[in-house]
Amino acid sequence: MNQIRDKYAIVGVGESKRSKNSGTTPLHLALDAARAAIADAGIDAKEIDGFMSYCENDSCSPHQLATYLGVRPNYVKEILGGGSSTEMLIADAVGLIETGQAKTVLIYRSMNGRSGVRMGGGGWSSDLLQSAFEGGSHIIPYGAASPSQWFGLFATRHMKQNGLTQEHLGHVCTSFYEHAQRNPNAFFYGKPLTMEDYLKTAQLSSPFTKHDFCLESDEANAIIVTSAERAKDCQSKPAYIMGMAARRAVSHAHYWKNIDEVASDYVAKPLYEAAGVGPQDIDIASIYDCFSWVVLRQLEAYGLAPKGEVGDFVAAGNLKIDGQLPTNLAGGMLSEGYTHGMNNVLEIVRQVRGEYEGTERQAKKHDIAICTGWAGPDMAGAMILRK
Repeated sequence: MNQIRDKYAIVGVGESKRSKNSGTTPLHLALDAARAAIADAGIDAKEIDGFMSYCENDSCSPHQLATYLGVRPNYVKEILGGGSSTEMLIADAVGLIETGQAKTVLIYRSMNGRSGVRMGGGGWSSDLLQSAFEGGSHIIPYGAASPSQWFGLFATRHMKQNGLTQEHLGHVCTSFYEHAQRNPNAFFYGKPLTMEDYLKTAQLSSPFTKHDFCLESDEANAIIVTSAERAKDCQSKPAYIMGMAARRAVSHAHYWKNIDEVASDYVAKPLYEAAGVGPQDIDIASIYDCFSWVVLRQLEAYGLAPKGEVGDFVAAGNLKIDGQLPTNLAGGMLSEGYTHGMNNVLEIVRQVRGEYEGTERQAKKHDIAICTGWAGPDMAGAMILRK
């Protein structure tokens, strides 16, 4: 992967309106996001010859999107996927361009995740034991039947081993809610969260309160990837891809036997080797935050906070905009919105290229950024960008 260092860039990002009831289709949302990304890059839609997406049977196809943009693509691809899929498809786009199969690729995620098919609902339960995941029949009949309960098991174990408390989870939540107050498009804009209020909130699934859960939203996000050479002709500042570890996995059977490990533990080393930097070089971060605890675990896995000291790290305010590692500066999936991680990628691109210069939303130091994806303890990926 170090052979592609700085050869490719993200040149366009865009999003649709974010809501809890869009009143329209995923295709319309995808068109809004794609057109915004195309305008951001300053290119013609017909310059895009690759279209890729991930979904949970809740979206529109890449071929549909290309058709309605008036494009005859060379390549289309749609996968079933969630949290680590953005990074994986960006790596796929790099591979397509590297081998001459495409020149410019648009990647998107579009869904009515609140008013339509919802995570944990909308048909999941029809054959839950078989379709939830491998080994589901060993835990679902005993009451662990939702992501919050599964993640609660991992979190409880990890917190006990490392002296983490409810208040440490609260520091993640209050930091991201604070960032959302600078983002008018965040769901919790105008709704700050104090530690006092957080600690007063009842748990929904131990150790998680409602603030520890990611949101459900109707929206679409889009990203455009091209070569560094072609990026010179785009109107936007490129965010150069220094390195990637697209998607690494451990089996379900493995992580249920050893819940002290997560897939992110296997991503950090090849990621930093590919980018030619280390965790000490990272200025800002977008950390996948389906649950608050997942942020703590990934900070450890990527060496961004010392193992066993991550609680002190977040309690010191290091995730805030003036901290050591400003993280999820649009509010993240806990307080901005939720497109299975792509909204976090949009924000890190904007931060890297200094889009908010002159405002209180821009991190002061933003030369090098890390963006992590997570599809559960079994599957993860990440990338490092530079301005």
